[in-house]
Amino acid sequence: MKKRKILILTLLAICIFFVFKISGWSGMLVIAILLLIIEISLYLLVNFIRRDFQWLITTADENPKLSEEGLRKFFKSGFDPELGWVRKPNTKKDEPGKFGKTTYHISQDGYRLNPGFETFPKIISCYGDSFTFARQVNDNQTWEWYLSELTKSNVMNFGVGNYGLDQALLRLKREYPKNKTKIVIMGVVPSTIVRILCLWKHYNEFGNTFGFKPMFRLENNQLELIKNPIDSEEKFFHYQDYLSLIKKYDYFYERKFRREMIKFPYFISILAQPVRNFSLIYMLIKDKYFKSKQKQQKEEMYAEPMKVIMKMNLNLRHELFVEDKYAVSLMIKLVEEFVGFSRKQNFSPVFLLLPQKDDILFIRKKGQFYDKFINAIKGKITTIDLTENILDRNDLDNIYSDDNEYGGHFSEEGNKIVARFIFERFKKYKI
Repeated sequence: MKKRKILILTLLAICIFFVFKISGWSGMLVIAILLLIIEISLYLLVNFIRRDFQWLITTADENPKLSEEGLRKFFKSGFDPELGWVRKPNTKKDEPGKFGKTTYHISQDGYRLNPGFETFPKIISCYGDSFTFARQVNDNQTWEWYLSELTKSNVMNFGVGNYGLDQALLRLKREYPKNKTKIVIMGVVPSTIVRILCLWKHYNEFGNTFGFKPMFRLENNQLELIKNPIDSEEKFFHYQDYLSLIKKYDYFYERKFRREMIKFPYFISILAQPVRNFSLIYMLIKDKYFKSKQKQQKEEMYAEPMKVIMKMNLNLRHELFVEDKYAVSLMIKLVEEFVGFSRKQNFSPVFLLLPQKDDILFIRKKGQFYDKFINAIKGKITTIDLTENILDRNDLDNIYSDDNEYGGHFSEEGNKIVARFIFERFKKYKI
């Protein structure tokens, strides 16, 4: 990024030099006025169109103002001092699914309700992200519910949306002594490799300003825990005091956040990433002026710009798995920590990889990108990669809950497939 900006500035300096040689100071004045008009226009344009679109960031996003009303809701429904956030006990929430409204319920012990299996023995517990939690389906449509049917047991679901493998592992260590099971499944999506590298989600998921979390780092090939820096409600109101520490350890502050920030001079920042910035600006202008009159939902209005963001996110996790040895090593070390904890607690650990729809579509076009990681852990832990089961299926739209290239979460039918595949692997591996 710095090299590209230097190149742009060099080319600009050469142009100014030739203008000066040809037209003298009058030509320089014209250039200066033109550049000033361009800069002011871009400043006004960017700051207008970014209001409802969190992925176009400026220097204002370095220290964003946190909504006090939003914080009150977050403290009540989700904040967790250790893990960052969690599903609070005795809560429920409605959200849209493929075929209408869906509802989930959290038990008094913090796991998702599993209706009809409350009295069955608890042999299996599951930890992980939203694909383990099974968003966008009802409580009796999760893959844990269908696995309960197959195993005649009460499969406990401790998944939490947007968790990385790091948070899921920490939650396991906290919950397992109170909820012991013979088998523990750790289920995550491939993008967990991105999630384990950040302390503040905002530096990667721009606008996720409440998303402070713990993370691990590798020091001499050993895991070192960096605790959640914002571990009390009071700290949210002066989080800026902790930014130096967060910036020091967060992988994405320099590598992504600063690089994608549009700042003075605006025209150089935009030209530094022309494909991303020009396409986003064009699509946002089009949406604001041509689609707002149709009174569409915000998600529908910004569907096209989000395609650009989702593609970049997919490319990021591909790059991390293929090119970033540190990120892969950290993933492997977290899996080893899971295995070590299982030995101390005497349970059978299972690592479950749940690909998103765009992961499958990418692999079909360009080939596997997380196979080296899977092969590296297969000798360490029972590994179930759902990719091999659904890669060649022609009914992906039926398996995922949204009919687009990103797919959303697994649908009811998708969760049935997940449960059956896990059950078959359990029999194969004699778990």
